[in-house]
Amino acid sequence: MAERNERYRGLFLHAKDTARGDRIVTFLCKEGILSLFLFGGPKSSLRSVATPYILADIEVYRDRRNDFSKLTGATILETFDSLHTSFSHMQAAAAAAEFVIRTSAFGGEYGLALQMITTLLRELPSIEEDSAPYAMYAFLWNALAPQGLAPDISACEHCGKRFTEEGSLPGRLLAGERSFLCARCAEERRRQGFPASAMLLIDAMVLQCLREILDVSYSQAARCMSANPSLLHIEAIIESLAESAAEGPLQSLRLFH
Repeated sequence: MAERNERYRGLFLHAKDTARGDRIVTFLCKEGILSLFLFGGPKSSLRSVATPYILADIEVYRDRRNDFSKLTGATILETFDSLHTSFSHMQAAAAAAEFVIRTSAFGGEYGLALQMITTLLRELPSIEEDSAPYAMYAFLWNALAPQGLAPDISACEHCGKRFTEEGSLPGRLLAGERSFLCARCAEERRRQGFPASAMLLIDAMVLQCLREILDVSYSQAARCMSANPSLLHIEAIIESLAESAAEGPLQSLRLFH
């Protein structure tokens, strides 16, 4: 039978209205990332529910033969209305959602992606507006490991020299790449023609912060980053790695610059 009704629990990540006034929504659940149609224009009773960022139980009418899915019902479980009162909070949520979509939920880790972004949305209202971007950067950094894309923060990935050894720092991350290099290996790459302007600095404060934000809440990570003298380097490193994982620029991040 081609047509069937299915139920899912998850989070609306994105919504786009068509020229006809219908809506296409992106919904994250433990079963996957669903692209759903919502017809009826502004008069649809589901329109106010099918909006980022709402956690809901939904019903979907699916025609597998024609690869067509229609949102037919939704029950709100949790809303994050306070995000809409702050530009920084809203952009932090948008950047996290864009990253989840662009990486197909960390390469298919749907349940983990849902848990992580829901936790971020719950914590954002308690974070100062100026610090909201730092919570988002912590989310991106933590999301690299499930994809196998987190760099080794203990040693140079080229020569194996530990970053605690004398002369290993300051190291570098080469923009567009995913490995942390010690000072000697980074200098070797520069001599081979890699532009110095595309080398992102890694010092002891950067490594300490990256290590700490793996083991704390997003609100604690935001405080850790905001107090770090190497904050700009940390942001640049996480952004470069996140965009490598997403295989291109993340437009939501651009609004922070």
